[in-house]
Amino acid sequence: MAHNDAAERFLGSPVWAAGSRAPEVRPALETGPSREPGAAGLGSDPEQSGLPAVHLRRERLLEHLDAAVDHPVTLVCAPTGWGKTVLAASWIRAGRAPGRTAYVRFEPNCGAAAWRQLAAALHTAGIALDPATYAWTGARLPERAAVVLDDLHNVTNRTVLRRIERLMTRLGDRIGFLLLARSEPPLSLYRWRVRGQLTELRADHLAFTQAEIDGLAERFEVRLPRHFRHSLWHVTEGWPAAAAVALSAMVGRHEPERIVTDLVAGEAGLTEQVGLTEYMQREILAHLDPDVYDVMLRTSIVETVCPGLVEAITGSRTATRQLAQASRANALATFYGGSHSWYRYRRLLRSVLRAEVRTTLAAEEHGLHRAAAGWYAANGLPGDALVHAALGADWVSAERLFLQYWPELCGSGPRGMALRTGPQPPEDIAERPILAFALAICCRDVGDPAGMSAFIRLGARAPAEAEAPLQAAILAGMRLAEAVAAEDPDRGAEAATRLLHRIDEAAGEHLYADAADAARAAAHLALTSAAIASDALDRADAALELGAALARKSGFNLLIIQANRQQGMVHLQRGRLSAAAACARRVLDGSRDAGITESRTISHARLLLVEVCRLRGQLDEARFHLCESITAEVPPDPHGWVSGILSLAVLLFEAGDCSGSAETLDPLLGNRLGSLPPLTEVTARVLHADLCLAEGRAEKALTILDELDRHCPGHPAVALARARIALAEDRPEMAAGALRSLLTTPSSSLVAGVAAGVLLAQALYRLGDTTGATEQIELALRLAASEGVRLPFLGNGPWIARLLEAPRPPAPIVRVEPEPAEPVQHMFAVAAEQMADPLTERETLVLQYLRSMLSIAEIAAVLSVSANTVKTHVRHVYRKLGVSRRRDAVRRGRELSLI
Repeated sequence: MAHNDAAERFLGSPVWAAGSRAPEVRPALETGPSREPGAAGLGSDPEQSGLPAVHLRRERLLEHLDAAVDHPVTLVCAPTGWGKTVLAASWIRAGRAPGRTAYVRFEPNCGAAAWRQLAAALHTAGIALDPATYAWTGARLPERAAVVLDDLHNVTNRTVLRRIERLMTRLGDRIGFLLLARSEPPLSLYRWRVRGQLTELRADHLAFTQAEIDGLAERFEVRLPRHFRHSLWHVTEGWPAAAAVALSAMVGRHEPERIVTDLVAGEAGLTEQVGLTEYMQREILAHLDPDVYDVMLRTSIVETVCPGLVEAITGSRTATRQLAQASRANALATFYGGSHSWYRYRRLLRSVLRAEVRTTLAAEEHGLHRAAAGWYAANGLPGDALVHAALGADWVSAERLFLQYWPELCGSGPRGMALRTGPQPPEDIAERPILAFALAICCRDVGDPAGMSAFIRLGARAPAEAEAPLQAAILAGMRLAEAVAAEDPDRGAEAATRLLHRIDEAAGEHLYADAADAARAAAHLALTSAAIASDALDRADAALELGAALARKSGFNLLIIQANRQQGMVHLQRGRLSAAAACARRVLDGSRDAGITESRTISHARLLLVEVCRLRGQLDEARFHLCESITAEVPPDPHGWVSGILSLAVLLFEAGDCSGSAETLDPLLGNRLGSLPPLTEVTARVLHADLCLAEGRAEKALTILDELDRHCPGHPAVALARARIALAEDRPEMAAGALRSLLTTPSSSLVAGVAAGVLLAQALYRLGDTTGATEQIELALRLAASEGVRLPFLGNGPWIARLLEAPRPPAPIVRVEPEPAEPVQHMFAVAAEQMADPLTERETLVLQYLRSMLSIAEIAAVLSVSANTVKTHVRHVYRKLGVSRRRDAVRRGRELSLI
């Protein structure tokens, strides 16, 4: 299908939206000889506007426009194909405009005629202007209107631009101006921006969400597995036109997944076949400044670019300005940050540019890669330097880089560079084992695991180039790298033990002083991974302490990133959420400094943040991090994909979407019990049991837990699941007994302790033991407060509220002889003096709720009052208790026996 047809499908028509036949794009309706081309007044019937129809309703963006139109100016700025016109059309057609609406679409090279088009549209919409003062004559005072200026980037006449700016200044309080443009128009928008009167929607806002990609696939009647839909969203980066073009090419195909796979791999033939190449060349690249285009073309060989790297590759002295221009112009590049001020090109755009390099700059391609390798090596980025040295056929530099950095390269784990064929080796590769090992690392980082294994075997058979102990240590390091890439913790532990032994044998023969420390760090980090996978946290702590210290001592950044990831995983399993989140953010910051945009390590760090946010009850933020963790790897990495799918299933379950959770979890349930890592296995099976319980199949849930108990005996998650089933079957005695046994067993997880305390309180409350239930809730709240754990309390608000509201029985009177220095009567007198202004009954009740994990809004909902009323009570409580924080108020209330 040609790209024109796909673009028309995206713009839509009522006929195509109904799914009956091919679309037709209607021209603007002419209502009389005086109508200027592109002008439309929409004061009466939006169906007579000539606007494109809409086939995918995007409610979140419509709400943005509803709020934005109250401001004088709204700028919708994004490249072509991001749905600017369709968004405005859907907003107008839905009748959400505040009143009279004028729409004008400017044509290229419109010149001075642009003002006549605008005037005609205003007149047709019934907005009469005084030509001298630009005042809106004849308008009723409360009336407000909207003016949509589409393709404003085509207006280059300075006189017309000054008139438009004057019109916006004069009528901004009466008319909301909606500016649609591919780049920011040359207007003084800063005037409205500094006053907070400018609303901006850019490419990030207009990008499709995963749910919208799913909806678009349904419209095209294309059935894609969930992971491939996520990969399509990832590789298109939510670009609406690209997603529509790709899905339209899948219509009627038996294996639509292949198109996603080829897009991810950057196949030039595929992008040309479906029309993406022609679309981007004509609509985007053809409009670029020639110097900017040349810079983008030559630097498309690298994953991320920065001013220094651009200068090294192209020799340009204006790299900073050109990158900023590419970032502003049509959002071709996005700012990534980091210590080098990295930028990243759009994935599909970079794929097209790389294909262009192979055809137009084939003779220079090796030189470009060698220049990039030199810059990376000089700036301490060995992974990128090695890959580009190999792609540039600079074999001597590749060998030198590998020998210098092999411990870091072997222990850092695979990168997420674009999938492509690994570098072609020289003819004498069989006699050069160091080069074979270097090319194995390159294959790993460009997504070729089979090539990695082949080069390792080749290097192992080749005659020794270095000293025998050193080459044996390097071979052990490569076996470790292979195990880490396959995410096989048992094999990784064996390889790590072998590496430590070889390092001791090769002591004193390393070319660089810090290589031994780095190699030992990589080995200990691999042992940590194996211990975490087997849930042996004490063993993981011991290995991690050594590995992290050696990584810091060696100074190798990629190993430090790995150590932070491992520390985050251990902290999470122990319930130290703040420390886990800090480690995950250090991983992201370190990766950003190195210019790494995609890697398994980044995905795992995001999944750590997903779990932290979930346990804190921040489900929306958890979903954000989950979306950011998704990569376009096809096929996916074995355990990272499993973790992502499992995290999504758990989030859907917590949000109440049991059917969606079951659908997401289903691919994992087909695996034989024991085929997944133990922690993943437990989480998946417990979630399956919870889903069965939610469906009323308690017996099936117990069967699942029995099987899991035989495989992982004594796991706290299984005991908690059994307690939930007992409570659901109204057997609180059984639940209380199991939970007491769990709480008396030493547990490494704070979260498990909090969850057990809440469930035990619920069981005791059902048994009528309100005193015991209150004590357990208070203990759980104290444990949860340190890390902000909220998840175990969610969904339990009603009975916790009743428990907290119930009057507490008086404490037993114990007669103790008072000490002469401080009699009891004096203590009560001091308390009474400190509370000269006692709390009211309502304030005391609010203080009771302050000791819970409920937010102000949730307390207001329980008390059936507004949030402002609760805030007023809280302020009075703070003032009367002489405190300024919630925690201090609870502590002071306990001291005064108020709670």
